[in-house]
This record gives sequence, C-alpha cells and structure tokens, in this order.
Amino acid sequence: MKSSNRNDIVLKASFGGQTRDIDGTRYSSSGGYATAISKQFILEKGVVVGVRYSSDFSKSEYAIAETIEELEQFRTSKYIQAEKGGIYQTIRNIKRKKILFIGLPCEVSALYNYWGRNTDNLYSISLVCHGPTTPKVQNLFASKLKENNNSQIKYFSVRYKESGWKPYYIYADFENGKHHQELFKGSSYEIAFQYLKRPSCSSCRYKLGDQEFGLVSDLTLGDFHAVEKNMLQYSPWGVSQASVQSEKGEYLIDLARRQCNVEFIPEKYITKYNYAFHHPVAQKTGRESFKRILLREGLDCAAKSLLVQIPTCYINAKRRIISFLYNVKLYLISK
Repeated sequence: MKSSNRNDIVLKASFGGQTRDIDGTRYSSSGGYATAISKQFILEKGVVVGVRYSSDFSKSEYAIAETIEELEQFRTSKYIQAEKGGIYQTIRNIKRKKILFIGLPCEVSALYNYWGRNTDNLYSISLVCHGPTTPKVQNLFASKLKENNNSQIKYFSVRYKESGWKPYYIYADFENGKHHQELFKGSSYEIAFQYLKRPSCSSCRYKLGDQEFGLVSDLTLGDFHAVEKNMLQYSPWGVSQASVQSEKGEYLIDLARRQCNVEFIPEKYITKYNYAFHHPVAQKTGRESFKRILLREGLDCAAKSLLVQIPTCYINAKRRIISFLYNVKLYLISK
C-alpha cells in the first residue's frame, strides 16, 4: 500500500502554458499556473495552503490563504525546507470548506497520512522537487543582505525575471529604497542549494514510476523546460507544466483553463526531459565538507571553499555568456 493511502493516483495527461495576464506570468516562477488555480479555487469558496516567506525573510513557512490578496505571499519558488508549524492539524480542523494544499511530494504524502482516507474536500498539488536546502541558508543569506544594505528586506525572490524566464536572478527590495540583484547561478545561495540538501532527498521515492510510493497528489506542477519557441505552450516569460493524476486533478486543470493557456504535452517530454519528476537528485560529493564550513565560517566561506567551488573566473565568464545568449534569444524572438 502506498504511504499516502491513495490508490487513485496515475499519470493521466500533461499540459503546459501560462496565464493570459502577462504580469501574472512575469511575477511567477514559471507560467503562473499555481496562482491561477489558487485564485479560482478561492472564488469557488475554498481555501489554499501554501508556503510563504516569514515577515523578516529569514525562513519559509506554511500558511493559509482565504482571499485572493493573501495568495500573493505564496508566489515564486522557495528553495528551502518550510516550517510546518502545526499546519496539518490546522487543516484538519477546517470544516465545511474545500482545501487546496500546495507543497513538496513528501509533504503532500504526510498530509494524507495524517488526514486519513476521508479526503472528499481535500485537493493537492505537488511541485516537481529537486530537494530543498536547509533553512539556515536563507537565514544567513538574508542576514548578509540586511547587513550590507543597512535595511530590512521588504521583497525577496530567488526566481526573479529581469527580462524573461531565464536566467534566474536573486532579487531583493529594501525598506530604505535600495535593491539587490545577482544571478542565481554561481551565487552562494545556488551552491548551497546544490550541495546542502537533506540526505534522504537523494533516495526520494515520490517519483513517477516508483511502484510502492510514486505520485501522491492530484496534480503536479513544475517548469516546462523542454518547451521550444515554435510550440503552442511557449512564452519568453515562463511556461508551467501540469500533470493530471486524478479526477480532482482534472478539476484543478479546468480551473487553470479559466485564466491560462493550457496546451497538451506529449508524455515523452515529461518522462525524458524533466529528470526530477521521475528520479531523485543525487547527493553531491563534498556535502559534509560544505556543511562543516558553513556552520563554522558561514555561507560565503563555504561557497568559496576549494572543495566545492567552481573557479571564479569560470563563473564570471559563464554569467556573461548566459546573459548575452539570452538577450540574443529575446532579440530574435521579437523579430
């Protein structure tokens, strides 16, 4: 029996696209499907459970949104483990309302284990997961930003879109009017995300094809990285990928259709081009060394250590090349 107590989950079909509202796509991590579905769910008298940053941006945490305005706190990816804070008990105490839970596959499974089999009013979306990093990374990174800018943070994202979907940028707004922006790739945050995942993530069983655990949610959302500009799903600002896995998942993708372009994706793009959907991400050599240095000397020292760091000249060159190629791509698309 699957750990989630669900026997109705199977990959039915996959779709890709983005919101028809360009701002909705621009300020989302990919194509904006999660926000669009959540908005429609609330309009149908439901509540949405998702992950937000804490008020000081030192961590991420689960929270409940009952209004469309409250959904904004869930927008954009959080690459760290989120604090649960009794959220499963809180959800169970919600009466007479539909509930949409959005989280990582293992967290969705934990919810179903806690909830039991009576889940008529519970809907779930899991995110294609590469394995989160420790909350300490967010804490250290945010603290350094506050120190360097002598101000509190009022907005933060690790998936900021400067002029399109890729490359990803880290971006922060501060209360004193200052801003911070840097490429995510090659940053101390990105290096920590690659090296400091939970050890259990490298043997994750909540993947497509696992016969005992496998898929656990009604719908899985992620980035449609395999999209090409001649495809119907394409947008230079980002494309969501949605895989329907139950009847409730079909209902959720129907909600997306009210605000989004939703085009069918052949299964080969899901099974061949989205590795983290069907395989766990391997643990990197050097994880323990990185962890020791981070705890002893901080995030920057760990990222710069010879044990894990790519030479700086290579990173700087790669950053310039990525930015140049992406600007060329945007120019060609506009022609």
